[in-house]
Amino acid sequence: MHTLRPVGLALTVTFVFALAFGAGPRLGTGGPGPGVGIGVSQVSADCAALPSIDEAVLLGEVVFVGTVLRVDNQRRWATVRVEERWRGARDLAGTVEVRGGPEPGTATSVDRLFGIGRYLFVVTRGPDYLSDNACTATTAWTADLARLRPIDVSPAPDVVANATVTELDLDAFMPLVALALALIVAVIAYLVILRARRRPADWIR
Repeated sequence: MHTLRPVGLALTVTFVFALAFGAGPRLGTGGPGPGVGIGVSQVSADCAALPSIDEAVLLGEVVFVGTVLRVDNQRRWATVRVEERWRGARDLAGTVEVRGGPEPGTATSVDRLFGIGRYLFVVTRGPDYLSDNACTATTAWTADLARLRPIDVSPAPDVVANATVTELDLDAFMPLVALALALIVAVIAYLVILRARRRPADWIR
């Protein structure tokens, strides 16, 4: 019967562990979001009707400036501190949840991903959250957006120049961690088999 050589066994173990822990390519929307097993809804990502930021500020349902404090659901849901209430936002709490995609386990082609930082949000109201997606005018805050600020709104202190991801995105590192673990297991298996082969035959009783 054919048996695996130590090197072959090590490579096999590495491959199996890599697949088991997600080191292989992910399926989904092609970005850093949904992974294996997440169904993608058939939603057009054309966004052809995306309004200009000037129009959005004037016509949007809820427009405000806020800082993302935390992200969840593969960066699609954001806990946001409301700092400037521009339009339809007078009754917003100090901290709100903005959802840029559906519940965990599902996804659309227009999911919006958030990073820690300040944004100008142009969103709509949900049941107990604010709804957003990649086709709205929501954008990372930059100094030139200040020209759109309503005259009755005071600038928020400590303005962040733009929104960038500063949190540690563990999902991005999981494939590397899984691969490292698989390599360690493969090396250990190789050494054990190699040592067993080098022992004298009378070692086995």
